[in-house]
Amino acid sequence: MQPITDTAALIQRITAIFQTMAIPGVSGQIRELSYETGTVTLEFEVAQSLANHFGAVQGGIVAALLDACIGIAGTVKSGGAFAMPLAEMKTSFMRPILPGKIIGTGATIRLGKNLAFIEGTLFSEAGNVLARASGTAVPTPWPSAQA
Repeated sequence: MQPITDTAALIQRITAIFQTMAIPGVSGQIRELSYETGTVTLEFEVAQSLANHFGAVQGGIVAALLDACIGIAGTVKSGGAFAMPLAEMKTSFMRPILPGKIIGTGATIRLGKNLAFIEGTLFSEAGNVLARASGTAVPTPWPSAQA
């Protein structure tokens, strides 16, 4: 598959791919992306039902949101040609994340033939850093992509 460099077409492709990977209680959308820089900004809405006994979003959900930021950023940098299954991810939780609107960013640090290095950050609406992750992904053609 040839990389898609047109922003509108790339948003359409990525939205179609990732809409099948829904998490009950989480909705999200792409705010902006850049093929050239391999970056993405996402907006999530997280339901109260995903909070723990302390009222904060459960850590596994936070990791899933960061995984989405990382995976989508890598896919953006590949022009929609590759999925980014993680080989490893390091997650740092800075502040409790409350249910509601969360902003996520992803940045591709390096996209190679066999490995990609990608980072993700979650922010509150006020711009406070909530959590960060760095990951190593294995670029893998989507099943529907041509070799």
